[in-house]
Amino acid sequence: MNITALEACSLLDYPGRLCSVLFCRGCNYDCFYCHNRSLLCEGSDAISHQEIESFLLERKGFIDAVVISGGEPTLQKDLVSCIGFIKNLGFSVKLDTNGSRPEVMVEVIDSGMLSYVAVDVKAPCSRYGEMAGSSADALAVKQSVALLASYQNRCIDFNYEVRTTLAPSLMIEDILRMVQEHPPVARWYLQEYRKPKQYKDEDEQKINLPCVSRTEVDRNLDLLRKYQPNLVIR
Repeated sequence: MNITALEACSLLDYPGRLCSVLFCRGCNYDCFYCHNRSLLCEGSDAISHQEIESFLLERKGFIDAVVISGGEPTLQKDLVSCIGFIKNLGFSVKLDTNGSRPEVMVEVIDSGMLSYVAVDVKAPCSRYGEMAGSSADALAVKQSVALLASYQNRCIDFNYEVRTTLAPSLMIEDILRMVQEHPPVARWYLQEYRKPKQYKDEDEQKINLPCVSRTEVDRNLDLLRKYQPNLVIR
């Protein structure tokens, strides 16, 4: 695993649990509003397996879960073995993913070692490439979400969430299309936009474009929940 950064303690990344976060390097998307842009490119600064093991063992009894984030973790060839390694240390494991590789999603959920998955839905299908880069595939994301819903129906101890950042240029009409493009999911979180500290020069205008406000979402909440009853803002 090309893990290049660690967060010792988080109250935000795993609902209801105190967790550590492992950040993988590399991503197949290029979202102009990405908050982890430093992780998008390949690099040789990977943290060793021994360092990660020591880091987690030092926190045993204090944290009870570990989140694998990125970048995009499903690009890592040894993702399943890494999940197993963390699980065997006694931690629950959550995966953050852009949902772009449903074939890997099948592999990791079939391992039975994941407790939670958060998958990002970036935009309505017609705008996916515009928001997440030319390689982004909205249909693959839909397939990943469907796989998670199906797995939760079979495994009572497993949870998942869909999350969408209210990124610049997304309008309330886009959010409405998005919630209609997926069957009702267990949890759908709308996240308020925060301007990234790092961005490409050519994206400076984009990151300053207007975005949907919480007030506007609140005004349309009943309509959005007609299609996604479990949708909330956080």
